[in-house]
Amino acid sequence: MQTKHKGVFKPPVSIIVPAYNSERLIPTCLISFFQNASKYTGFCEIIVVDNGSSDYTYEIAWATIQECRRKWPMVHGKVVRTTAKLDRKEAIKIGANKAFGTLMAVVDPQTCWKSNTLKLLVEAHEKGIKTNSATILYRADVLRNI
Repeated sequence: MQTKHKGVFKPPVSIIVPAYNSERLIPTCLISFFQNASKYTGFCEIIVVDNGSSDYTYEIAWATIQECRRKWPMVHGKVVRTTAKLDRKEAIKIGANKAFGTLMAVVDPQTCWKSNTLKLLVEAHEKGIKTNSATILYRADVLRNI
């Protein structure tokens, strides 16, 4: 599932956000990811994995995604909820197994992206360049097998 734009194929990207008790952080984080994803010419989705939160992380993430989908309808988003707190690796694996992207970014809810972060990350990944960014793109098969 690749998107062709001006003769160039863009790999589908999934952004996985493992979140635990992040109700105050999640709206700003998700809005920045949706803004970035809307500028990406390939398929992009954002998956929040609510990792057994005891606050309103799930509800606020869901409401924020619905609001962002109205503003940026080409970007997909969903929230997955676990009933118990799992270790971070398991939460990431759950998100990876729900994702469609061939490239995946794992991003914490306290992270906000500047305007072209996603585009720059994909370009660097395609060229094999290491970035100074805290966010790394992984191949989907790598994350699914952690």
